Amino acid sequence: MAYGNILFVISDTGGGHRSAADAMIEAVRRLDGDRARCSITDLLRETAVPLVRSAPEIYGYCSTRQVWLHDLFFRFTNEPQRIDLLSKLVYAKARENIKQVIRSNRPDLVVVAHPLALRLMCIARREMRAQFPLITVVTDLATIHASWAYNESDLYLVPTWEAHQALLKHGLPARKLIYTGFPVHPKFFDSQDNQRAIRDKLAIDPHKKTVLLTSGGAGGGKIKDFVESIETQRPDWQSLVVTGNNRELLASLKNRPAAPSQTHVFGFVHNMERLMLAADVVATKAGPGTIMEARALQRPLVVTGAVGLQETGNIDYVSKNRYGLFAPDSISLIKALDSLGNNDPKTDRQQDRVEDGSTRIAGVILEKMQWARDLPA
Repeated sequence: MAYGNILFVISDTGGGHRSAADAMIEAVRRLDGDRARCSITDLLRETAVPLVRSAPEIYGYCSTRQVWLHDLFFRFTNEPQRIDLLSKLVYAKARENIKQVIRSNRPDLVVVAHPLALRLMCIARREMRAQFPLITVVTDLATIHASWAYNESDLYLVPTWEAHQALLKHGLPARKLIYTGFPVHPKFFDSQDNQRAIRDKLAIDPHKKTVLLTSGGAGGGKIKDFVESIETQRPDWQSLVVTGNNRELLASLKNRPAAPSQTHVFGFVHNMERLMLAADVVATKAGPGTIMEARALQRPLVVTGAVGLQETGNIDYVSKNRYGLFAPDSISLIKALDSLGNNDPKTDRQQDRVEDGSTRIAGVILEKMQWARDLPA
């Protein structure tokens, strides 16, 4: 295996991109020990360009309060010429900052896991005449924005057949596309305690039907309405509620007078695999990471909504492949819980278990890095 530096390029627009990078880094570590040195950079923040550097905060605001703004930007930039022009304008302002990221990390290989960072890294590599391979790991399942498609990327690792076909339609050659599956963290495939043991450790009722409610890192959607509907209409269920970075939602749920004891509220968590294993049903917005994590653990899935156009295709992906139910409001959520809660949790799940994409991706990364280091100087 190869020694060297691997730079993972993301932006913290939601929790999914960093989670994907963390998953790939852990998979690399398991395959290569600590010989490959991995680092993560939020390239949009590193540009220091006004608005661009605030992309994580802007995403959080739009995804929880002004989704129409998110959709407006998505539509406007979903065209190759426009995203090319915008990227060149940003690069012109951020040239030295982006080059400094490369100089300080001295990568032997770069993995880009955010579409808006892709062109910026490719342009910098070209200008610096750098030799490192650049791999793009696509983290969207079905709706593939034009910003993902850029022929200067050496290789694309794609999570689904739908993503593969979409990239072909965007003009990328088939020889650059490898289906690997989604980068779910390896801990979701590790052997785990049984559900009863996990519930005991979480100090929740070991006997009640349990739903995990989450809405991504930004904590948007109708979580509070869902929680209150379950409390009043299905008091025999208990809820594990993950509010992500939404401190307002966390406070409003925790500070309610006489909040029912069957509702357990968490903020941003690092033990999602244990919360999923404790649950009988996972109800989530259509974030690709959570969808694939639930599939990895073979948990019945309810999709409650999407952050704009970017995630709408994920609802179709789940429904078309019969991975779960769509419940955009409290009434349909209760119906979904009634339906899924009556199923035997051990039936008809093994065939739907998601593949270990992170390990596949790590294998490709290490192979390409070794190939690059073996080239003559």
